[in-house]
Amino acid sequence: MNVRNLNLKKALGRMTTPEIKKELDNLPSPDTCNKEGHEAYSVSEELQLLSMLNTLKMEPQYYSGTSEQLEQLQNLVTSVASRDPYFTAQCIVYSRCKGEGMRTVNHVAAALLTPYLRGHEWGKRFFSSWDKKAGKGGCIFRLDDMLEIKQAYEVLSSGGVLANSMKKGFKEVLENSDPYQILKYKKATIDLSNLVHPNIAKCKGVVMVDNHPRKAIDAVVRGLKVSADTWEASNSEAGQMVASAKRTGNLSEEEAKELLDKAKAENWNGLLKDKKLGILAALRNIRNILKVCEDVTDLCNLLSDEGQIIKGKIMPYQIDVAYGEVTNSCPDSPNRQKVLESLEKGYKASVPNLAQVCTGRNLVILDCSGSMTWPMRDARMGRSFGNCIKKAGLIASTIVQATNADVIRFGSEAEYAEPMNGRNLFEYSQYLSRADMGCTNLAAAFDLIISENKEYDRIFILSDNECNCGRQARAYAKYIRRVNSPYIYSIDLAAYGSKPLENTNKVFYYYGYGISMFEDIARNEFDPNFHIKKVREIII
Repeated sequence: MNVRNLNLKKALGRMTTPEIKKELDNLPSPDTCNKEGHEAYSVSEELQLLSMLNTLKMEPQYYSGTSEQLEQLQNLVTSVASRDPYFTAQCIVYSRCKGEGMRTVNHVAAALLTPYLRGHEWGKRFFSSWDKKAGKGGCIFRLDDMLEIKQAYEVLSSGGVLANSMKKGFKEVLENSDPYQILKYKKATIDLSNLVHPNIAKCKGVVMVDNHPRKAIDAVVRGLKVSADTWEASNSEAGQMVASAKRTGNLSEEEAKELLDKAKAENWNGLLKDKKLGILAALRNIRNILKVCEDVTDLCNLLSDEGQIIKGKIMPYQIDVAYGEVTNSCPDSPNRQKVLESLEKGYKASVPNLAQVCTGRNLVILDCSGSMTWPMRDARMGRSFGNCIKKAGLIASTIVQATNADVIRFGSEAEYAEPMNGRNLFEYSQYLSRADMGCTNLAAAFDLIISENKEYDRIFILSDNECNCGRQARAYAKYIRRVNSPYIYSIDLAAYGSKPLENTNKVFYYYGYGISMFEDIARNEFDPNFHIKKVREIII
């Protein structure tokens, strides 16, 4: 082929296909500014509300403080609920019970929604229990949720009387609660019972008191000794016995702690040995187990069991959270290193679960600007953990391990990162997570891909989304015009709520760090309105 034909071929290759031209014609211009004052896209109030409910931690962040966040949440709930109170309620129920399991932000939102429930027959059901098996119900996932909603309502209404819908819903929850919940959340049970006065005759939960059946709520409220049939209740009972012995002077403080730790250790070891503790429960309770158990052999075997991890569909995210718990909460444990090594094995074993939903050619665009050194928000644990860049590095290295993805590190400029080259996940993560590249210029990353003429099926953007150099929208439009039009998954690690890109068909946003962002990818690529539809499927 002569030079002229080669040039013609290149020119033809750069021509825009009808599909991409259609996307470009429908690509809107930026219509707002982010917190740094630079161009961004606005998000519908419905999506903003859903995002906040799945990510907001009611604590200071880098670009906004708690008071600002609370005001924003209040404005969103008020605005959306005035138009569609049922959808607002669906968002709260979804986030608490089916989505990322957020607590405080949803409790505050539930309190804010309460005035908009008047006249709606489903109002009482909103304050009822979520039925996991039926996949429907209200916003009460745990019995103690009601106590925090009550407290939030009293603060926000300046001590106002509880709404009838709230009282009726809470009363019904107590009457239908099983002994497990009642024994686990004794204080909440007592406080709420004194508030809403459940009908003891209607209560379904029954426990044994002195070998005789008795309604669980009645027994707890009266302070009767209940036979423990859950590990929580067993630990609670052991604690009560030790406390009683301390009060009578039969035990010293040191002896009491030793006795209680021994009782808890026997309980955990028994559950692990009898294989009655699932891997997800072990991950969630790992700190408590490690603090009292001298022998962690059964625990380590479970955490590194590839079969259990694949069967349980455990995602790297879930193991990473447990890793952080052990690292930060158990620094002096003699078994700390053993457990961390088991978690590392488990993490690697979980990578295939991610690979199944991320087929094709993948690219990770990693924000290495200065603001990424600030704390990030975990979408389940209810608190900050680590910082954005460290977690972004681990997410990036995991995607690379699972899919052989390329990585671009960007700040003021952009560069392709070195390949893994035999490094393990954690070593590669450390290499990637250096926040040393200046400001947040997302456009530089797209400029680099254009210059390299590289095509991708899917691009993950790991950032706090506070672009402060502008032109990222124009650079993105140029990229899809010149090279190709991939799916974009922007993972907003700080959940500030701004959108640097907009494309209704190909760009999806995730807020915080949670398991659902990977579970939903395959379905999102078939339906861009998937998230909203998921919420609207909730039946209250």
